[in-house]
Amino acid sequence: MILNKNKIYITKEFYYTVKFIKNRIIYVPNDELKKAQRFFLNAIKWVYPYKINVLECAKIHSGKKWILKMDIKDFFNSVPYKSIEEVIKKVCLRLNKSEKYSEYLSLVTVNSKLPTGAPTSSHIANACFLPVDNYIQALCNAYGVDYTRYVDDLTFSSYSRETLKNIENEVKEILNFYGYKTNQKKTKYISDNKRQNILGLVVNDYKVRLDKDFKRKIRAILHSYYVFNSSSKDIKHLAWDEKREQSLKGYLSYIKHTDAAFYNQLKEYSKKLESKYCVKIYP
Repeated sequence: MILNKNKIYITKEFYYTVKFIKNRIIYVPNDELKKAQRFFLNAIKWVYPYKINVLECAKIHSGKKWILKMDIKDFFNSVPYKSIEEVIKKVCLRLNKSEKYSEYLSLVTVNSKLPTGAPTSSHIANACFLPVDNYIQALCNAYGVDYTRYVDDLTFSSYSRETLKNIENEVKEILNFYGYKTNQKKTKYISDNKRQNILGLVVNDYKVRLDKDFKRKIRAILHSYYVFNSSSKDIKHLAWDEKREQSLKGYLSYIKHTDAAFYNQLKEYSKKLESKYCVKIYP
């Protein structure tokens, strides 16, 4: 691996561009490397099928008296190299490409770590974390506590704060044993008399719906989109490019899946905007 200014070369063909965003180091793979990583990612998903449904994760915790949220500190960099090796070896074995194990390992790591920015990192981290998940799940089953994890966000719910306090202490010990640490600043206990927000969804009162602030944001984005595509646009409104349009489509797809009632409201709001700005755009 060769470092050249802000680029890290695996080979002449494959390299990362190193960026610093909000005190985080992001490794942006070039097109050829990203293509190779995505191809290998399909093999990893085949051997380690792992899919998280955000809505189902939130539903599990709805209507609970107490919610405990914990965060794994520097998750990707904390994944033990030995665990990464084991995952890649197993994938190569299933592909009958054990002889190329070292090549694939170098394709998905930087300095023996999972690089933030590579499409493979999240799924490999989840695969490596499976033994920890199983241990934590067994602990929660014993306590009668519900548990879900989304990358580095761990969520627990119960009708007893004292029970969750025991869970917190024991989970820390489990994480330490496997080489992980929690970010204490992000550990939170949320009672049902406050807004219980999990992965952007509010779960109070046995209902799951999108956060009000998020809804206002989406309405504003949608309004901006209609204005830009009308004859009324002016310099006060941001220009819309393909990237922003894809982002809006992603939001709408997410909303349709997680909050059907709000999605239908957006349809009605869209009709009003169509009439006002004489633009036909359907979310």
